[in-house]
Amino acid sequence: MRAPESHTRGHLLMGRIALALLAFALLAFALKAIVHPEVRLRYTPIVVIHAASMIAWLTLLASQSFLAARFRLSAHRASGRASLALVGAMLVSGTAISWRIGAGLGRPEVTVVNLAAFVTFVPLYLAGLRHARRRELAAHRQAMLIATLALMTPAYARLVQVAGLPDPVAIAMQVPITVMAAAGYDWALHGRVTRPTLIMLGFSLGVVAVMVGVLALWFL
Repeated sequence: MRAPESHTRGHLLMGRIALALLAFALLAFALKAIVHPEVRLRYTPIVVIHAASMIAWLTLLASQSFLAARFRLSAHRASGRASLALVGAMLVSGTAISWRIGAGLGRPEVTVVNLAAFVTFVPLYLAGLRHARRRELAAHRQAMLIATLALMTPAYARLVQVAGLPDPVAIAMQVPITVMAAAGYDWALHGRVTRPTLIMLGFSLGVVAVMVGVLALWFL
């Protein structure tokens, strides 16, 4: 059975976006390790597990999109169910690392930023699963995209650190990149930004605003 052209186009575009995010994350962390080799000492087993789980998530997002584009729906659904375990590994390892950085290295702002990412990711991931069950495929893809973009702040931070800029620039990068990626995806497919996308973007940016407020009260 052949997938409708609009279905194929939407999934192919999502797959390419996921691959671009994966390439960006790998490049940002590699540059950080090359320019600041001392960070390699912090590559403990839990850090390696978290890195592997994040790479696996971005790879899964891309492969899921390409499977759906080829209308291999059984494989798509099977790997989607497997994502529950992967998300669990991401959250557990990420929370442990965030707590260690905040308590051990005296950088509670990193803990706040990472927890805000998880607060954004989890509801959007669950919303994405709900949209999938209802066969609301456009909203499903957007939920997964915006959820993933919420996890990209550490990659932005590595690039900012390599450039010698203040860490808050990474947060400033997050907002326009998230808006442009999500809105641009909708515009490319529908010629407009849809209501579900506006709601999910509003939630994501609302969490960022709360996070910035907490950081401002804490550190200023």
